[in-house]
Formats: sequence, structure tokens, C-alpha cells
Amino acid sequence: MTRPSMAVSLIASALAVSMAVPLAAGLSARPPSVVSRSTPPAATPTPPAPVASLDRIARARANYEALMRGGVSVSDLAPQDMQDIIDLDRALRGELPDNRTPAQACVEDEVRRAGGKPTPLAWRVIDLKCREPGTGLTH
Repeated sequence: MTRPSMAVSLIASALAVSMAVPLAAGLSARPPSVVSRSTPPAATPTPPAPVASLDRIARARANYEALMRGGVSVSDLAPQDMQDIIDLDRALRGELPDNRTPAQACVEDEVRRAGGKPTPLAWRVIDLKCREPGTGLTH
């Protein structure tokens, strides 16, 4: 029997006995108070504060400063460190992250290059340029 199931069966049997004894003795159906002299179990420790994100922010800031000084080149940075620098830069500038797919960004850039209102032929060219591999044309 595993520990949790053993504990559950012990608790269930203790409750059954404590409820049956007063009823059999003709007393009230109220369960007796349980008084224990043992110390209560220690509280579970609270998990440590999330320092990993603060460490990443501090590392991104240090990498950003080193990059601006010229002490580090972009090729020296890991992809995650570079993304952290980009996110830090966006946050400092107050910009929201770019959540567009590459295809959506491409279409918006091409429409902007076409003057904002592409012709039907220009839409076909934009579709060919910006479509995801393996997908058909949208217009």
C-alpha cells in the first residue's frame, strides 16, 4: 500500500471509529475534539522569488551596454541573449513587441512600398513574394 492510500485509509478508519463510539454509547453524534501534544507540521517553504527573469534583464542590459561600447559584437551573442537585448530595447523605447508573422510583415511592407493602394497586378506580385512556402495564392 502506498503512503497516500495508507494515510487515507487510516484517516477513514479513525473517523469511522470516532463517529461510531459516541453513537454506540448513546451520546450525541458530535465527533470528539482532537487534542494533540505533538508540534504542528512545519509550513511548506515558499518558492523562491523569480530571479531568473531579473537575471536575464540584468544580463541583457550588460550585453546592450557592451554592444554599444563595442566590447562585444553581435556574432558573439547567443540567440537568446540577442532576443533579450531586442526585448529590452523595445521596452525602453516603449514599443510593443512585433507579433506579426513573417508573411504579414512582408505584405505590410510591400503594400507600403506600393504606395498604400496596390493594383490587382501588384497584389499578385505581393502574394508571390510574401506567401508561406507550400501555400497557394490568397487573392
